[in-house]
Amino acid sequence: MKAVGARERTPLYAPPVGATRPLRVTLVGPPQVPGWVRAFHGLVAGYDWIELTTLSAAEASVPKVAGVPASVRALIAFERALLGPTRSLTAMPMPSGPYGDAVLAPAGPGDEASLVERIAGARPDLLIVLGAESWASALAARTECACWRVDASLLDDRHAGLPLLGPMLRRETATPMALVLRAPDQAPVELAASWGRTRATSFLKQREDAFRKLPALLLRALRRLAQGDLGADAPAMASLELQPQAPLVPAAGLHAFASILRASPRWMTGWFRNARVGWTLVLRLGGAPLDPRSPAIGSHALLKAPKGWWGDPFVVMAQERRLLFVEEMLEPRLKKATIACVELSAGGARSLGVALDEPGHLSFPQVFAWEGQWYMTVESGYDRRVSLYRASDFPLRWERVRDLVIGRVCVDPSLHHHQGHWYLFANVAENQNNTCDELFLFVADRLEGPYTPHPASPIVCDVRRARMAGRLFQRNGSLIRPAQDCGPGYGNAVVFNEVLELGPTTYRERQLSRLAPYLTRSVDGCHTYNVAGSVEVLDVLGRPPNRTAYVGVLDERAATATRARAPAPGPADPAASPAAPPACGPAHPGSPPR
Repeated sequence: MKAVGARERTPLYAPPVGATRPLRVTLVGPPQVPGWVRAFHGLVAGYDWIELTTLSAAEASVPKVAGVPASVRALIAFERALLGPTRSLTAMPMPSGPYGDAVLAPAGPGDEASLVERIAGARPDLLIVLGAESWASALAARTECACWRVDASLLDDRHAGLPLLGPMLRRETATPMALVLRAPDQAPVELAASWGRTRATSFLKQREDAFRKLPALLLRALRRLAQGDLGADAPAMASLELQPQAPLVPAAGLHAFASILRASPRWMTGWFRNARVGWTLVLRLGGAPLDPRSPAIGSHALLKAPKGWWGDPFVVMAQERRLLFVEEMLEPRLKKATIACVELSAGGARSLGVALDEPGHLSFPQVFAWEGQWYMTVESGYDRRVSLYRASDFPLRWERVRDLVIGRVCVDPSLHHHQGHWYLFANVAENQNNTCDELFLFVADRLEGPYTPHPASPIVCDVRRARMAGRLFQRNGSLIRPAQDCGPGYGNAVVFNEVLELGPTTYRERQLSRLAPYLTRSVDGCHTYNVAGSVEVLDVLGRPPNRTAYVGVLDERAATATRARAPAPGPADPAASPAAPPACGPAHPGSPPR
């Protein structure tokens, strides 16, 4: 396998369709800028379809948000004293950008003519200005190019992001982070948006989560501009703003503080309860399969690990064998998991042992057969990659054969073959943002790749249905993508989406239903659903009801260790007689279906 350089990264965005040259963008701002501006500079460096020049101007100053209610100012001051300044808006030096082969020096006070000259020399298609409205307007008039002035709602280190407070006050589970262009006498133009989880326990933490998305949202907006998607709707001079919400009432800060006080005990109670209990598997064996349009758990049995817990179950049929590949967490406090294999039979279940173990945390083991071989992908975000494994001795021995995505923190990757193409679905943390919020898609002609960004990627930007919850499957003539609703909390429910269109350049889906596994009040969520043959399996977080029957588990590793420690019987010892086979039947090698 080819070694990967430390700086190599799989791109997340396809080049703009129809663009014949790079989009030239010049960004002008004060010597000290918010941290997201530097993060944006870093994201742009990975793409050759955009040329970014950054200029520091001493006369520029970050605009401030006006009209903030006193109660909101008090809330933010309290949180800043308690938590400290948020990292996303920390003032940092303006990054330098290339101008020809040289690095531009900052313009000095009163050196506006020199600044205009250097902007003109870069021949920008777009000028992005961080500064006061009057200064930005005068600069745009002299440079004679399209100009986006960044609004104070995205720059003020203390009071930026106030529209994000609205969902907290309304107790909504998800909060939109949307960039819009606003020009006088024109309707706002939405450039890019992403829905994230509402942080009911802290406004500043919610703002920090949202502003981590800002560099990527701006990059996506520029990609749309480069391929002409904005068309005549894009004004020549406009303000780049955070999508406004309803005006804040004078007592908004007090209401938000009361909301934080209510939410904090609930969050702590649920966290401690689920940290102790962990995940349990739910098996549906036989009967009518679950209907993605109206799902219900129905008749089921429970399967629990002898030690620790099992999660992310994937089921495969290997000739007559029914095998579960699971994330196995033996010591939750260590935060390290392996991939284990469990065999189901009429008599119970047998834990066969570890199928894959690496230095970091592994999960989401998608196992499938292709051209006479067994393959597997797993979540290995700890190593910033998505890798393909092939079985050398199915089901417990695997070898890593190819890295499909490199240099990216990806979670819950899932492969799907459709009409001659391979599609890789993966949730990616693009700028250290939440891995539950955005789903990216890659496409290849062969299983082993190379995989390139799908032109429609990211295909879902919504914490309520972005993160994968299992492999794609067919049901009643429809292709279904199971996803997680992580708005109320991680893995709160499984959401079923119907894929309406899947091709090398197009993707469309619609949400069908939501499966919330409220078997009892102590069950807080589920986040994986998979099916093969007559076996359906999902996992639930919390403590299932006592009345439900559990499937007995024989731990093959523990039994082997016990036999190894036992003294060897003498020739006349009755214990030397052959032992009866376990209830789930003898193990035998599996082979992929032909």
